[in-house]
Amino acid sequence: MKKELFIEKLNGHDTTGMIGKISKVVGDTVQIGEALFTIESGKGALTFKSTEEGILLSFSIEEGQMVTKGQVVAVVEAVEQSASNENSKSATPKGASAAYSFGFSKPQKRTVDVDLAIVGGGPGGYVAAIRAAQAGLKVAIVEEDRMGGTCLNYGCIPTKAMASSVSVLNDIRRASDFGFEISKVDVNFDKLMDRKNKVVDQLVGGIEYLMSAHNIEFIKGKAQVQQKNQLVVNDKLQELTLNYKILILAMGSKPCAIPIEGHDLPDILTSKELLSLKEVPKSLTIIGGGVIGMEFAFIYRALGAEVTVVEYLPQILNMLDADVADVVRNSAIEKGIQIYEGACAASIKDTLNGMKILEIQIGETSHFIASEKVAMAVGRKANLDSLNLELLEVALNERQNGIEVNGFMQTSNKNVYAIGDVTNMIQLAHVASHQAFVAVDHICGSQTQMNYDYIPSAIFTNPEVGHVGMTEKEAVVSEIDYLVSAFPFMANGKALAMGESEGFVKLIARKDDRVIIGGTIVGVHATDLLATIGNLVSSQTTIDEASHVIYAHPTTSESIHEAILMLDKRGVHFA
Repeated sequence: MKKELFIEKLNGHDTTGMIGKISKVVGDTVQIGEALFTIESGKGALTFKSTEEGILLSFSIEEGQMVTKGQVVAVVEAVEQSASNENSKSATPKGASAAYSFGFSKPQKRTVDVDLAIVGGGPGGYVAAIRAAQAGLKVAIVEEDRMGGTCLNYGCIPTKAMASSVSVLNDIRRASDFGFEISKVDVNFDKLMDRKNKVVDQLVGGIEYLMSAHNIEFIKGKAQVQQKNQLVVNDKLQELTLNYKILILAMGSKPCAIPIEGHDLPDILTSKELLSLKEVPKSLTIIGGGVIGMEFAFIYRALGAEVTVVEYLPQILNMLDADVADVVRNSAIEKGIQIYEGACAASIKDTLNGMKILEIQIGETSHFIASEKVAMAVGRKANLDSLNLELLEVALNERQNGIEVNGFMQTSNKNVYAIGDVTNMIQLAHVASHQAFVAVDHICGSQTQMNYDYIPSAIFTNPEVGHVGMTEKEAVVSEIDYLVSAFPFMANGKALAMGESEGFVKLIARKDDRVIIGGTIVGVHATDLLATIGNLVSSQTTIDEASHVIYAHPTTSESIHEAILMLDKRGVHFA
């Protein structure tokens, strides 16, 4: 039974107060009389204690928020007290201690039977659940942490919320270019992070609502394999047995570290910690110049940190063409980010004053970088140890770093599917979501297989990068006779008016049949404009067909049209 917790009283005659330290999170088990948070008011601090026993379903408050007497602050899935406990409670004399614990002696046992069970509530798992429910299947989804997985809680969304705040900051800093004089800009990091958290919480709440709207059984906890076609989920409040016909594994991934000396120091940061810092570090060294590392480099440099990026490969964002990476590198250096490419991280050591020393090797020479914080951004590894895959008769791939699947996302056990990062194929949220469609549709009888030829990628550096299809260097390796064009944003009227002339639109087409096979945008709104190129590539549109589409003026999308025309050397606004 759901019970609301509300503020019954404040200190003295106060009617308002501010939320202090919150000691519980959604999903925690709470007991009657257990402290949940503090409320600070003019008459001092008051500890708010739970009046119910059960699972905390939601908080409608956050630290620093002003609240009023009578306000609802949380919802608890309450556990009814046993009759004997209620009797003993009423029989306890005034002033004597209660003769029973507010807890209950045995967890409640429950069995759920479903057509489809899903382990993992990320962009693969929750999308699979909705797709299956829409098809009429009875579905249950088990998530140990929060709905939305790494992408929503510790990856894509919070980093983009921070990047959006930084974008506003950058606009303010160059306001004089647009005719506005702003003498001082202060960064309120607490408010920036609060905004990020609100965005995440709103989206998490939206997914939880969708689970309810589609009658999907949402089970919070850690799933374990009991036997064939059966999972168990245990916590203090329940022992749940989940019987299923089909299982989808969507357990995601976790940050990995390179095994150098000092990599396991307790304060080495990963992407998760970079999203929960309490203050901007004075200096930050990031090991890894891929997507994650470069996005955080631009964010924390804009916020005032001295940022250094160390990349083992000869080029940051090594999956991109060199001319594209050059634009990002030059922008980073212009903004004060130090970049060392072709540099091998060798060790991390603490100093007596709390700093970190990173030893790197460039060629045969060792160098040392001192900074307040060091972060590892060297990729992610599949969560293969979260379930007993052997008992499920699920095999790993040849490299033993992901679950082996076929084109329908089936594992070696035909009743078990795997999607998302746990397959270690392409670790992108939108890939996981599409794999979910393929897997569920196959369960329902479809024979459509997963196609990885036209996967778009979005990189939220400054400037942004969007890519889909083949890069130029891939065309060279594949020995494809190709045409290439690049139209600069500096020749686009809208981009120039916006003060966003950095970057270009680049297209690749086969010379023989004139089909557009790839495209990259580096510059303003690159990730949003990318869908247009994605449609051209995935539909195998020819240069002739694409050139007849009319693009609105003045828009940055006109740069795509110009790049199409330039494949035939017929560009209008750039020679």
